[in-house]
Amino acid sequence: MTTRQRVAGAVVAFVGALGVTASAYLDWHGGRDATEIPLERLFQTSPVGEPSSYWNSMALALASVTVLGLLGALLLSRFVLGLGWLVGLATLVLWIVMSANDDSLSVSVGDVQAGAWVCAAALLVMLIGIIGMGRAARSREPADDTRIEPLPPPAP
Repeated sequence: MTTRQRVAGAVVAFVGALGVTASAYLDWHGGRDATEIPLERLFQTSPVGEPSSYWNSMALALASVTVLGLLGALLLSRFVLGLGWLVGLATLVLWIVMSANDDSLSVSVGDVQAGAWVCAAALLVMLIGIIGMGRAARSREPADDTRIEPLPPPAP
Protein backbone atom coordinates (compact mmCIF):
# COMPACT_ATOMS: atom_id res chain seq x y z
CA MET A 1 0.00 0.00 0.00
CA THR A 2 1.55 3.26 -1.05
CA THR A 3 1.64 6.38 1.03
CA ARG A 4 -0.65 8.10 -1.46
CA GLN A 5 -3.36 5.49 -0.90
CA ARG A 6 -3.00 5.77 2.87
CA VAL A 7 -3.29 9.55 2.72
CA ALA A 8 -6.32 9.35 0.42
CA GLY A 9 -8.01 6.89 2.80
CA ALA A 10 -7.22 9.13 5.76
CA VAL A 11 -8.71 12.16 3.97
CA VAL A 12 -11.89 10.21 3.15
CA ALA A 13 -12.13 9.06 6.78
CA PHE A 14 -11.65 12.63 8.00
CA VAL A 15 -14.41 13.88 5.67
CA GLY A 16 -16.65 11.21 7.18
CA ALA A 17 -15.70 12.38 10.67
CA LEU A 18 -16.60 15.95 9.72
CA GLY A 19 -19.96 14.67 8.49
CA VAL A 20 -20.62 12.99 11.83
CA THR A 21 -20.00 16.27 13.64
CA ALA A 22 -22.06 18.23 11.10
CA SER A 23 -24.98 15.91 11.80
CA ALA A 24 -25.08 17.27 15.35
CA TYR A 25 -26.49 20.55 14.02
CA LEU A 26 -29.29 18.95 12.00
CA ASP A 27 -32.62 17.81 13.44
CA TRP A 28 -32.52 14.27 14.82
CA HIS A 29 -36.05 13.76 16.15
CA GLY A 30 -39.00 16.02 16.77
CA GLY A 31 -37.23 19.14 15.51
CA ARG A 32 -34.40 18.77 18.06
CA ASP A 33 -30.76 18.69 17.06
CA ALA A 34 -28.04 16.91 19.03
CA THR A 35 -27.15 20.09 20.93
CA GLU A 36 -30.64 19.95 22.50
CA ILE A 37 -30.46 16.26 23.45
CA PRO A 38 -28.87 15.59 26.85
CA LEU A 39 -25.85 13.28 26.93
CA GLU A 40 -27.69 11.21 29.55
CA ARG A 41 -30.15 10.27 26.79
CA LEU A 42 -27.58 7.77 25.56
CA PHE A 43 -27.72 5.85 28.84
CA GLN A 44 -31.27 6.24 30.15
CA THR A 45 -34.66 6.45 28.52
CA SER A 46 -36.07 9.47 30.29
CA PRO A 47 -33.57 12.19 31.13
CA VAL A 48 -35.04 15.29 32.72
CA GLY A 49 -34.90 18.62 30.90
CA GLU A 50 -32.54 20.15 28.40
CA PRO A 51 -28.75 19.99 28.55
CA SER A 52 -27.26 22.85 30.54
CA SER A 53 -24.57 23.50 27.93
CA TYR A 54 -23.00 22.16 24.77
CA TRP A 55 -20.64 20.09 26.92
CA ASN A 56 -23.59 18.20 28.43
CA SER A 57 -25.30 17.49 25.11
CA MET A 58 -25.05 14.58 22.71
CA ALA A 59 -23.16 16.88 20.33
CA LEU A 60 -20.08 16.51 22.54
CA ALA A 61 -19.78 12.82 21.65
CA LEU A 62 -20.26 13.61 17.97
CA ALA A 63 -17.68 16.42 18.07
CA SER A 64 -15.13 14.08 19.61
CA VAL A 65 -15.34 12.00 16.42
CA THR A 66 -13.87 14.89 14.41
CA VAL A 67 -11.11 15.44 16.95
CA LEU A 68 -10.15 11.76 16.75
CA GLY A 69 -10.59 11.86 12.96
CA LEU A 70 -8.21 14.79 12.60
CA LEU A 71 -5.64 13.21 14.89
CA GLY A 72 -5.91 9.86 13.11
CA ALA A 73 -5.65 11.45 9.67
CA LEU A 74 -2.57 13.46 10.63
CA LEU A 75 -0.88 10.42 12.14
CA LEU A 76 -2.16 8.09 9.38
CA SER A 77 -3.37 5.86 12.21
CA ARG A 78 -6.14 3.39 11.49
CA PHE A 79 -6.41 2.71 15.22
CA VAL A 80 -7.21 6.33 16.12
CA LEU A 81 -9.61 6.66 13.18
CA GLY A 82 -11.27 3.39 14.19
CA LEU A 83 -11.61 4.64 17.74
CA GLY A 84 -13.37 7.75 16.44
CA TRP A 85 -15.62 5.59 14.27
CA LEU A 86 -16.55 3.47 17.29
CA VAL A 87 -17.41 6.57 19.34
CA GLY A 88 -19.69 7.80 16.55
CA LEU A 89 -21.30 4.40 16.04
CA ALA A 90 -21.87 3.94 19.78
CA THR A 91 -23.48 7.37 20.00
CA LEU A 92 -25.84 6.65 17.11
CA VAL A 93 -26.75 3.13 18.25
CA LEU A 94 -27.27 4.12 21.89
CA TRP A 95 -29.49 7.03 20.85
CA ILE A 96 -31.58 4.72 18.63
CA VAL A 97 -31.92 2.04 21.32
CA MET A 98 -32.80 4.46 24.11
CA SER A 99 -35.27 6.35 21.92
CA ALA A 100 -36.94 3.09 20.92
CA ASN A 101 -37.19 1.99 24.57
CA ASP A 102 -38.65 5.30 25.78
CA ASP A 103 -42.35 4.86 26.49
CA SER A 104 -43.08 8.57 26.16
CA LEU A 105 -41.87 8.61 22.54
CA SER A 106 -43.32 6.74 19.64
CA VAL A 107 -40.31 6.45 17.37
CA SER A 108 -40.46 4.86 13.95
CA VAL A 109 -38.07 5.00 11.01
CA GLY A 110 -40.16 7.79 9.48
CA ASP A 111 -39.75 9.95 12.60
CA VAL A 112 -35.95 9.94 12.43
CA GLN A 113 -34.86 13.18 10.79
CA ALA A 114 -31.87 14.22 8.70
CA GLY A 115 -29.31 14.43 11.51
CA ALA A 116 -29.41 10.73 12.31
CA TRP A 117 -29.33 9.76 8.63
CA VAL A 118 -26.40 12.07 7.92
CA CYS A 119 -24.58 10.60 10.92
CA ALA A 120 -25.14 7.06 9.62
CA ALA A 121 -23.99 7.98 6.09
CA ALA A 122 -20.93 9.82 7.43
CA LEU A 123 -20.00 6.81 9.56
CA LEU A 124 -20.19 4.67 6.42
CA VAL A 125 -17.91 7.11 4.57
CA MET A 126 -15.51 7.09 7.51
CA LEU A 127 -15.43 3.28 7.53
CA ILE A 128 -14.72 3.20 3.78
CA GLY A 129 -11.81 5.59 4.32
CA ILE A 130 -10.41 3.49 7.17
CA ILE A 131 -10.62 0.31 5.10
CA GLY A 132 -9.16 2.14 2.10
CA MET A 133 -6.07 3.05 4.10
CA GLY A 134 -5.00 -0.58 4.22
CA ARG A 135 -2.38 -1.93 6.54
CA ALA A 136 0.79 -0.05 7.28
CA ALA A 137 3.81 -1.17 5.32
CA ARG A 138 6.09 -3.23 7.49
CA SER A 139 9.77 -3.27 6.81
CA ARG A 140 11.41 -6.63 6.59
CA GLU A 141 14.99 -7.06 7.49
CA PRO A 142 17.10 -8.89 4.91
CA ALA A 143 17.57 -12.55 5.61
CA ASP A 144 20.84 -13.28 7.31
CA ASP A 145 22.49 -16.32 5.72
CA THR A 146 24.88 -17.00 8.57
CA ARG A 147 23.94 -20.24 10.17
CA ILE A 148 24.69 -21.06 13.75
CA GLU A 149 25.71 -24.66 14.22
CA PRO A 150 24.46 -26.45 17.31
CA LEU A 151 26.93 -27.24 20.04
CA PRO A 152 28.31 -30.78 20.01
CA PRO A 153 27.26 -33.01 22.87
CA PRO A 154 29.58 -33.02 25.88
CA ALA A 155 32.33 -35.64 25.99
CA PRO A 156 31.85 -38.55 28.42
